[in-house]
Amino acid sequence: IFGGLYARTFCIIYGIFIYIDRKAGVNGGRGQGLKWFRNLYCWKLLQSYFPAKLHKTVDLPADRNYIFAAFPHGVLSTSTFINYGTDTTGFGRLFPGIRSKPCTLDFHFIIPFFRELPLNWGFASCSSASIKNMMNASNNPNHPANRDGFTSNAAVLVVGGAAESLHCRPNNFQLVLKKRKGFCKIALETGASLVPVLHFGELDLFDQPPNPPGSPLRNFQEWIKNTTGIAPAAFRGVGFLQNTYGIIPRPKPLNAVVGRPIEMGKIEKPTQADVDKLHERFCKELTELFEENKPKFVDNYQNVKLVFE
Repeated sequence: IFGGLYARTFCIIYGIFIYIDRKAGVNGGRGQGLKWFRNLYCWKLLQSYFPAKLHKTVDLPADRNYIFAAFPHGVLSTSTFINYGTDTTGFGRLFPGIRSKPCTLDFHFIIPFFRELPLNWGFASCSSASIKNMMNASNNPNHPANRDGFTSNAAVLVVGGAAESLHCRPNNFQLVLKKRKGFCKIALETGASLVPVLHFGELDLFDQPPNPPGSPLRNFQEWIKNTTGIAPAAFRGVGFLQNTYGIIPRPKPLNAVVGRPIEMGKIEKPTQADVDKLHERFCKELTELFEENKPKFVDNYQNVKLVFE
């Protein structure tokens, strides 16, 4: 009797809590998340399995906010989670004063109990409203929102999203970027610095069977993606015995490279020409970052090119 009563009471209280907290994802999440949760030993084991490393190109001052536009998506965006959702690769040491805020789909913040995971990792919604909230946040150390010791937000947005995951296979740097300009518009509207980020190794964790546009498999994947927003990549990794096929990512090195910030200033009502100009510059900076670093992190790099679609 009492067990049922306690369970019902807990569910009622939790239901009230998540109703009150229902906009947490859109409001920028819960700061940097829980430090002890981001530092659990299991995340260190995950980081060392590949291993994953984070590299910075320049120092980023914590007196402004940033949009980290990251590529490629891969199947699971493993680099995004390890580098920005945990403290295992030293983000806080490399970029002191800056909160890493990985962005994900809204439904992750709706599911009871499960929603506590992304919130405690420091995730936020990838919606336009959410990113604007984070980019408009105060950088004043005395502001109540900065009592956690941070003064800056870095919203990590994997721009290619579900569509890009369907291209995931080793050395296929085919990025969904040509028509994706919303992140550039937000950067202009808020005055945020736009930072190109490349996740080398993300494409090596899984492979997929051939799925060229127009093939039955690709048509099915596109239909599911358009219906649900989730891309059903037919991925394959390794099994528990490593030399068999399975769903475990391959133990390949992951190297995230954070590029130089692009500063364009704040334009409250940017024109399409303003957005196109920033987008063109971003594509140029991303290409340069790729060319500078591919000899270090890409096998057979002479034959690997960055392709935008």
